[in-house]
Amino acid sequence: MMDIYLIRHGQTDANVSGIYQGNMDVPLNAKGVKQAELIAWRLRNMAIDNVYVSSLKRAMDTCSAILEYHDLTPVIEPDLQEISLGDWQGKSRADVKNEYADYIEERKAKDDAHTTPFPGGESFANFEKRATNIFYDILERQNGNNIVIVTHGGIIKALVRHILDFDPKKARDYDVYNTSITRLRYDKQKDRLKLITLNDVAHL
Repeated sequence: MMDIYLIRHGQTDANVSGIYQGNMDVPLNAKGVKQAELIAWRLRNMAIDNVYVSSLKRAMDTCSAILEYHDLTPVIEPDLQEISLGDWQGKSRADVKNEYADYIEERKAKDDAHTTPFPGGESFANFEKRATNIFYDILERQNGNNIVIVTHGGIIKALVRHILDFDPKKARDYDVYNTSITRLRYDKQKDRLKLITLNDVAHL
């Protein structure tokens, strides 16, 4: 059996200011740095065989805090980055609502938000494909018992949705908080993935 610990990065200013962040490369804020220290302390005695991390700074810095207690070199995976929101990135929700009112209404009318790409960005469908492809690629390479993947809320939600096979709209019905742990268990012989814990923030 293999346990996979999916960890979301610590908080950024965009997470709390209503700014669309997507795959912009932004740092942790002061609270995010503290959250990273807390998740690192929680995992300090856990046996970890390998660590994989998104190439974005907020994930890399969270990963660096965890590795203060583990003599490991992380594998940097650009495909673990958050979804690209294209032209929306760096804009406030209010600005997007005003500037893209026609696009938003058309998207609602078609009821195809999952397959319609953001202007200049990815669709949720293509993003989920990217997330699952890199995830299964990691599983194929991995021989250890415990692996940590430091990534983003969108990636974690995409993987949970894929594993549980529920409607994409239901992804709004649960949260993945900053530095939360979502643990999966993989039975390689049966090729079966099981969700063990979701959005565990006992360390915060």
